[in-house]
Order: sequence, then C-alpha cells, then structure tokens
Amino acid sequence: MPAANGDELDKTTRFVDGWQVAWSRIDSWVDGFFGLLPNLIVGTVVFAILLLVAQLTSSTLRSSFRRRERHDLGEMVSSSSFWVITLFGTLIALTIILPTLNPGDLVASLGIGSIAVGFAFKDILQNWLAGLLILLRQPFRRGDQIRVGEIEGTVHRINQRATLIRTYDNRIVVVPNADIYTSSVIVMTAYPTRRLTLDVTVGYDYEVTLVRNLIANALASLDEVEKSPAPQVLCWELGPTSLALRIRWWTRSQRSDEVAGRSRVVQAIKETFQANGIDPTDPQIVLTQHLKMDEAPSASASPTALFPPRSERPAPNPVSRATPPERLVIPPDDPEAEKPREQHCQTPIESKPETRARSGAAVASRD
Repeated sequence: MPAANGDELDKTTRFVDGWQVAWSRIDSWVDGFFGLLPNLIVGTVVFAILLLVAQLTSSTLRSSFRRRERHDLGEMVSSSSFWVITLFGTLIALTIILPTLNPGDLVASLGIGSIAVGFAFKDILQNWLAGLLILLRQPFRRGDQIRVGEIEGTVHRINQRATLIRTYDNRIVVVPNADIYTSSVIVMTAYPTRRLTLDVTVGYDYEVTLVRNLIANALASLDEVEKSPAPQVLCWELGPTSLALRIRWWTRSQRSDEVAGRSRVVQAIKETFQANGIDPTDPQIVLTQHLKMDEAPSASASPTALFPPRSERPAPNPVSRATPPERLVIPPDDPEAEKPREQHCQTPIESKPETRARSGAAVASRD
C-alpha cells in the first residue's frame, strides 16, 4: 500500500510539473504576441497601404494602355507591376513584424534553389518574355488575321503565356508565345489589300488574246476586285494539251472578302466561258475519261478532236455577261466576317528587315 501511494504521488507530481511547463510556454507565447502586437499592426498597415498602391498602379497602367489601344500590353504590364509591388510590400511587412528577419538572407536562401526553379519555370518565363516582345514590337495585334503553320484565324488575345487564335470554324487555338516568336507568321491583314491567284486552262485552238480579254472584262464588273492595281491574266505555262492561265487580282485583306471575292470570280469566269463557247477542261482529261469508258478512239484521233470544230462553236462575245454574279454575303456572326480595326490595316509592320525577321512575321509585298 505505501508503494502504491508513492506511485500515485509521483504521477501527480509529474502531471503538475508538465502542466506548469505548458502553462509557462503558453504564457511566454502570449507575452511574445503582445510584444509583437505593435509591429504586427504596423506591418499589416504597411502591407495594406502597399497593396492599395499596387492596385492603383495596376489600374492606372491598364487605363493608360487602353486609351492607346494597347489592351494586351496593358494587361501584361499592369499584372506584372501589381505582383512586383505586392511582393515588395510582403517583404517590408515581414521585416517590420520580425525585426530579426533580413530580406537579404531570405533572398539568398531562395537563391539556393534558383537553378531548380529556373528549370521548372523555364517555359513559363520564355513564353512571358516572348509575349512581352510581341506586344512591344507589334508584328500583329488583337484582331489581325494571321497564319502560324497550319493554324489560321483571328488573333483573339495575347496574354502572358500564349496567343489565342479564333479559327474560321469558330474554335480557339492556344499557341505558346515562344512558338510564335520563333516561327514564321503570315499576317494576312498587315495591309489594306492583298493579291489572290487562280489558275485555269484552255485549249490551244482558242485565241489567247480573246480569252484574256473576256476574263479581264468579267473581273472588272465585280465589287470585290480592286480596280487599282488592275486584274492580270497571264499566260503561265505550256502544258502538253492546253495553255495554263494565271489570273491575279487584288482584294481587301479580310477573310470574308477573300471568300466572297473568290467565289464570284470563279462563277463569273465559268459563265463567261459558257457564254462564249470556251471549254476550260484539259483535253487530255477528256481523252482519259473516254479511255476509261472503253471507248477506244481511232489511231488518228487527237485530244483536240474530241471537241467540236471551231465553226460549230458559238461566236465569242467580247461582252462576257450583262450582269455580274449575285453578290455573296458572309453573315456578320461568322468568324470569317470578323474584321480588324481600321488602324491595323493602315499601320504597316515595322519597316526594318531585321526587326521583322526577329519577330517572326512574314508579310508578302506587292510585286
């Protein structure tokens, strides 16, 4: 019994000692908290002030760039400035709250893992710098229509990491800024107008000058075809059984104008050929089709013999048609109908060749 009482007394003594140690520790924490309370209040106030400064600075920069029509650059600069000021305010607040903390030592301690962090964030930093250079040099802007590799569409937004391109079938493609900066980019809307081409073939028994004049007259009546420079109909290649003609005309740079203009040009040329008895089909193709149908021509037959004689064809009419084809209208909500702002087309890309080469923008100039 005396031994049991002694064990219980020892347990009670150890419990009381442990409680006293814990209470003294809590008491020291409370004293330390009240000792740091003034620093905590001052540090919190300083952090709140610097956070407000960061927000005001970010808002001011964003508004300033918006007035200059530089929305994407304003978003990037304002966001970066906000986080830089916030980080600076955090370091100042920690220094006030914990006087023993040295920001230099903190930066040095973070520098221990800088190599690992650099490898981890290499792609992020690379895309951020590429995006900043694109926005500063402006090889293209929001609203421009560009082609990057196999991707073609309208620039929807340029942010810190990537460029968002809205394709003509209404999809968003996210392209990393580093890929755009190091690749060849074709800016379709760099200038107000651009040139389109179309190849057709006619048989050798047709008068070339007459065919060229008929095509030129057909294109002259179309609104989508620019009057200056005038359309060109060029003799382009001598084929085995036909003459290849290349038709070149200028139209407005927007995708909707290209689609509508090309459709009307093809229709106008087709109806002109039909009205004047001109067959644009390659005679060799017609001969091949006959052979596949087991209609063996005579040994003396030639590709041109498959066509009716010139005397049996309708007389050519230099006036190709009374009225141009019906105008094709692209719906306004179609992605192809999206038009960039006028200043995009009026402001050409930087004229220095080395600048365009570094920015990765390739723009075709008029011949």
